[in-house]
Amino acid sequence: MNISDTSELLNSLLSETDKKSEKKIYNCFIRTLSSLKNKDLTKNQSHLIQEKLSSLDLKATTENRKKFYKQKLSEFKAFLKNKFSFTSEGYYTGMGMVYGMIFGAGIGLSIGTAINPPLGISIGLSIGAGVGMVLGMIYGARKDAEAKRQGRVI
Repeated sequence: MNISDTSELLNSLLSETDKKSEKKIYNCFIRTLSSLKNKDLTKNQSHLIQEKLSSLDLKATTENRKKFYKQKLSEFKAFLKNKFSFTSEGYYTGMGMVYGMIFGAGIGLSIGTAINPPLGISIGLSIGAGVGMVLGMIYGARKDAEAKRQGRVI
């Protein structure tokens, strides 16, 4: 199954549904495919993508289409990330924010405990998480800009 066939299938599913959550998944899948269509892919890359789209078996009928296509979209994006290092827009910013909050909260908690145990814990935790989130977002934004320059954003 090639990119155009898959896009047509998803567009037909999009026109059939009234559920907003399903439409969101279909639109995301379609945007990913159209972005791939606009990239200068090698013949080998195109062939691997077509094989993956065929192996996803998107024409299968299921009771819960939202869950099925959401899972297939995640699987396809993971394939693109692992095989070609393609990422979605804002991927590194989101990841940086999460990791920044985790490490910032840990550091803030330890500093707050060292300064003043009862009050310092809550203040250190909140300030550490906030500062860590901001630093993680800055780092992630830089990584996103680098990925965009290299043409790895889909």
